[in-house]
Amino acid sequence: MDSGTGGIHPTTIQAIRECLEKQFVDIKFSQTVRPTFGFRHGVEKHSWHVVFNEQFLVDHTSREELQHFVEHKVIPKVLKHPGKRIQISKWGDITVEEKQ
Repeated sequence: MDSGTGGIHPTTIQAIRECLEKQFVDIKFSQTVRPTFGFRHGVEKHSWHVVFNEQFLVDHTSREELQHFVEHKVIPKVLKHPGKRIQISKWGDITVEEKQ
C-alpha cells in the first residue's frame, strides 16, 4: 500500500505516521488517489481511513504544527467515529464519512 508521495515531503508523512503509531497499529500510507492513511485499533479491531487533501499537506511545512493538528484534532475525531473515513480538507476542515 505504500507508494510515491508526489509533492508531499517524506518528513510530513513520517510526522503523521509517528502521531498515529502512538495509538494505532497496521498503519499504511497510500497516495493512489489522495494521500490516505489506513490503520486499526489493536483492541477493538476497528479500522479507519484518514484522507488528506494533498494541498493541505504541502502547505504545512512545520512538523510541530502538523503533529499538533493530528494529535489534537484528527485523532480525537477518529476515536469518536469507529470504523469511519475521516477527511481533511485543504483548509483543515474535518468531515466524517462511511468507508466505501
